[in-house]
Amino acid sequence: MRLAAAFAGFMALCVTAIAQAPPGLPPLPKLTSPRLYVLDCGTIISHEPERFGLSRQDVSDPDFSDPCFLVMHPKGILLFDTGLTDAQVGRPIYENKMGNEGQLKTTTLKGELADIGVAPDKITYLAISHSHWDHVGNGNAYAGSTWLARKAEYDVMFGPGANTVAKSNYAALAHAKIHYIEGDHDVFGDGSVMLLSTPGHTPGHQSLYVKLTNSGGVVISGDLYHYPAERSLGKMPAREYASGTPESRKKVDDFLARTHSQLWIGHSIDWYRDAVKAPGWYD
Repeated sequence: MRLAAAFAGFMALCVTAIAQAPPGLPPLPKLTSPRLYVLDCGTIISHEPERFGLSRQDVSDPDFSDPCFLVMHPKGILLFDTGLTDAQVGRPIYENKMGNEGQLKTTTLKGELADIGVAPDKITYLAISHSHWDHVGNGNAYAGSTWLARKAEYDVMFGPGANTVAKSNYAALAHAKIHYIEGDHDVFGDGSVMLLSTPGHTPGHQSLYVKLTNSGGVVISGDLYHYPAERSLGKMPAREYASGTPESRKKVDDFLARTHSQLWIGHSIDWYRDAVKAPGWYD
């Protein structure tokens, strides 16, 4: 009996040790300036450029990439957008349609982050460009971070007109630590990481600016644009002409010129194809 009890105690200790064992993630780098990662958060099958004022001949590829972005800064970590839900990984496209658009997911955001040493509890801030389903699919998993939210977008997400399908993936954010921001917000207080107010696509839409030492300034546009041809041809969804998008696009164009920055249109497969993907980075 004593031997059995001892063995049982030993096994209990082993189980406890396994449960408390570190996840074995790569160590986080010690940084003196920001580092920017492009994460694969899915692909959207969409053959309707007409919704954006374009013809099929105007676009080289009608489908959309759906990246997320991670900024490592000496003062903390910011996750920008959470993409398509990880629950779709390995599932057939007919299970994962939103309207006429299909969703493909081959890797999890959690796994992408783990590959660069980031567990969810290490993320200081969460920000989303806006609350459409392809940008908030894993919001629940990062509700432990401080959410840098705009009240106008919060109201879209949790008001009576909220998309109930999308809401199930971010409902936990209603109970997160929320820091409401207005205008352009300096995330870490040194001007190197800014959330730019760019309403129009949604009331609280925002874009992300990161000033990198070697790569220069980058503005990640969210859904200010979907296709490069929208920018070159001056096109946009019909409803956005009066919702603020023209003014937000001009604001970003002026910002790009003033800061000598480049624009990343995240939904553009042409851009995403050539981007450095995590675990690689820009600095």
